[in-house]
Amino acid sequence: MRAEPQTVNQLFLAGGAIQYVLPYFQREYAWEKSHWETLYDDVMEIYNTKVDSESDQEHFMGALVVIQDGSSKGTMSRYTLVDGQQRLTTISLLLCALKEILEPNSTLGIEIQKLLINSDQHGEMFFKVVPTKKYDDRRAYFAVIEGDSTVRYESGIRRAWDYFLTRLTKAENEINVEKFFKCIVHGMQVVFIKLDRNEQHYKIFESLNAKGKALSQADLVRNYIAMKLPLERQERAFIEYWEEIDNLLKEKQKVARGMGELTSFLRHYLARINGTLSNEKQVYARFRDYMENNFASDEKFIQELGKLRRFAKFYDKLLRPENEPDKEIRGGIQRLNIVVESVSYPFLLYLYELQTDGTITNSEFVNALRILENYGVRRFLASEPVSYHNKMFPTLPRDLDVDDFVPSLTTLLLNKNYATNNGIRQNLKRQLRLGSTSKKRLILVLQSIDRHLARGTDGYPKLESEPTIEHVMPQTLSDAWKKHIGENWEEIHGEYLNVVGNLTLVTQLWNNDLSNGSFSEKKSKLAIHALRINSDYFPRDIPCWNDHAILARTEWLTKCVLEVWHSLGGFAPPSDVMGSVPSSLVIEGTQFSVDNWREVLIHTVDALISRFDNNDEVAKRYKGRISRHTHGFQHYHEVSNGWYVNLVWSDNAIFGNYTRKYR
Repeated sequence: MRAEPQTVNQLFLAGGAIQYVLPYFQREYAWEKSHWETLYDDVMEIYNTKVDSESDQEHFMGALVVIQDGSSKGTMSRYTLVDGQQRLTTISLLLCALKEILEPNSTLGIEIQKLLINSDQHGEMFFKVVPTKKYDDRRAYFAVIEGDSTVRYESGIRRAWDYFLTRLTKAENEINVEKFFKCIVHGMQVVFIKLDRNEQHYKIFESLNAKGKALSQADLVRNYIAMKLPLERQERAFIEYWEEIDNLLKEKQKVARGMGELTSFLRHYLARINGTLSNEKQVYARFRDYMENNFASDEKFIQELGKLRRFAKFYDKLLRPENEPDKEIRGGIQRLNIVVESVSYPFLLYLYELQTDGTITNSEFVNALRILENYGVRRFLASEPVSYHNKMFPTLPRDLDVDDFVPSLTTLLLNKNYATNNGIRQNLKRQLRLGSTSKKRLILVLQSIDRHLARGTDGYPKLESEPTIEHVMPQTLSDAWKKHIGENWEEIHGEYLNVVGNLTLVTQLWNNDLSNGSFSEKKSKLAIHALRINSDYFPRDIPCWNDHAILARTEWLTKCVLEVWHSLGGFAPPSDVMGSVPSSLVIEGTQFSVDNWREVLIHTVDALISRFDNNDEVAKRYKGRISRHTHGFQHYHEVSNGWYVNLVWSDNAIFGNYTRKYR
């Protein structure tokens, strides 16, 4: 590595032939107004203090890191630009804008032009700076340098040129243009760092404390790829693999936690591979370590990029379910995006992998989405902490038995702090926290109940516009409402306002109309409302809307909830046996006395296991439920053959998955 200070004039060989090419994987032009303004003001600072054109005031812009390109043509030096593209491109645009305010064919204009182009070359070799193709940076830059002001591109390059042109035009009568030019080319300096091909360029890049806009985690990953692959292999890797990733997942488009789509994808992809969701600020470091430890050769490195492209297509469907062709899968992902948001993505990437490999069918994929929804909705309704999901979802593939896919997934989730019926019942009697995210989840829950109530009919009602949550007992009580509730109105309002029984769905227009209306007015309107969640309940004789009425409707809604999202165990909804106590079990004519549902489970497993000659086959078929060992079982019982049965099942699950299936 060699480092030396260079002025802008030296960077462009004082008008000689030179070229700086951005690697395929470099990020787009990302500087914005604040950066352009700082650069312009730095030049003006030199202008206001400089005595002559060669000394007295200099300004250090940062580092410019390059690799000598072995394909240099003739006497022209070509460099791959590792770091410094933002400042080098911007300086070029400032010079080009300065040329624009000069008279055509002026001596100074010709001198500036020599710093921007290689006049004896053709095609891309004509330009001294060749940006990336992302967001049309290259075409936008070439158009600006060639003086084409008619073409507009998505790139920020044209906006930068417009900014400099506007400032220079306003200042034209206040500055000496030639002095201003000399301040740029002689006063602005960089540390010019030339790397050898055998150096670990990405490590040098990481250590640079460059001035400019901070790189995103995705930008750092792109640069790492560029630095790891030799230039002659970058084109294939970019065109065949990375270009499609960039087109699918835009870093400029933000998702959860304000991350760009590409950074978010890399984070979830690594969680899928490693089973751990890393901090968003560590995505680059984790990606680098993963690639360094597993893909030493260039060919294996490129093959992994191919795998990334494959998963990027999956991720695009998670972010934009409308791109998923299967209607049921599309609907399942849309609902999961509300229920658990993006925390399920590491596992959903795995499901897509299994589906495209033919390991699971579309039907099994759909069933998995329903099971995950069941898990997420029930935990939401039980107010279980969502932070647990970040740790749980990436670990699911590790223990999943794909040969017994749906039962295995069901068992796994039952052992992952699954919300019980009793937990849901108790929590729904309490206040719900209605933040923006939980409101979306509650709307989905109430809409799903409404469809459930319409089952067996020709269809289900649909509102004319987006639903909103309506409080039957208003959020602000009028004197009439206080009188209606009674002397304990303040206590009841404080404790029951956001209990689910007091909440329903209407459109915003209806919400405004109902507002603080009396209960009799609200009841009469809700009784004829389009949604069954209203019209099936409010025609009832409800003389007063107080705590008792709210709890009564809460019980009705809870019953609906447990019918829609029944306790897992059998995928078909079992009868609700919660609270019942079995006393007798009959298996093929033999009667057993039992005191609880767990004893039912133990006797049933004992009877089943005797039917198999190969107990290892039993363990494989019922992985997570029956095992030779107790590893992974929080509660278990030793059955007659010395094996163990997992007892972490709800009463409904035991009844639905064993007694109904095997009696």
